[in-house]
Amino acid sequence: MSDCLHCDINQLVQQRFEHGDTDLVEMASMMVESLTDLILLAPEGDQPNLMAHALSAFGQIFLEKGGAIEGRPGATH
Repeated sequence: MSDCLHCDINQLVQQRFEHGDTDLVEMASMMVESLTDLILLAPEGDQPNLMAHALSAFGQIFLEKGGAIEGRPGATH
């Protein structure tokens, strides 16, 4: 494991993909379940804001990485 959770997650996903686990819908569902578990670790009153932030960040990062908008400086590799 590295110091970068983002890199570790991507490495695990890539390894599964390379070993023939190519059901992207299932992998995405498992990642959403993990995000849900993370949000549920937060205090109950913080959960709605954390979920909203996660969804907002998802949209922003998707648009940046997809090339629809210019990425912000210092964005995750």
